[in-house]
Amino acid sequence: MGPMKAAIESAEQAFSFYARDMEALSEAQILDSAGGVARKPVDFTYEVALINRRVAARLRGEEPAPWPGGEGFLCAPSEYLTKVAICEFMNSACAELLGAAKAIPEAEGDRLVGPPGKEEPAYGMVNFASMHTMYHDAQLNFIQSLAGDGAMHWF
Repeated sequence: MGPMKAAIESAEQAFSFYARDMEALSEAQILDSAGGVARKPVDFTYEVALINRRVAARLRGEEPAPWPGGEGFLCAPSEYLTKVAICEFMNSACAELLGAAKAIPEAEGDRLVGPPGKEEPAYGMVNFASMHTMYHDAQLNFIQSLAGDGAMHWF
């Protein structure tokens, strides 16, 4: 298996795990801050979706839209402050990234993409998206455990 195919499979798995863990949370858990200071799942999910869309644009050879944040962490805009809306936004961003990745032939998976001076192989950008998604999925798992949910929702 080539590096692009492996990266795509990793991303598919990460995106599936994330979607299942979001589904396992209540809307209140998605919109609330654990302990009153932790980032809200709605906010970091918005970030993950935006980054996945930016990676998709890079894979297509496009310049992504400007980053909407200023100082500090992003907060989801009001139109995403429901479980349904943020899950739809995340799922569409993941589908967009996978579509862009699958459009690259395996033989071109090592072509460099990204801004000048920061280029990396296309498969590397897909791997980054997978890793970043799993990083935040671990936060979802921790929030589940704080609420007494020790189940593995991935399978």
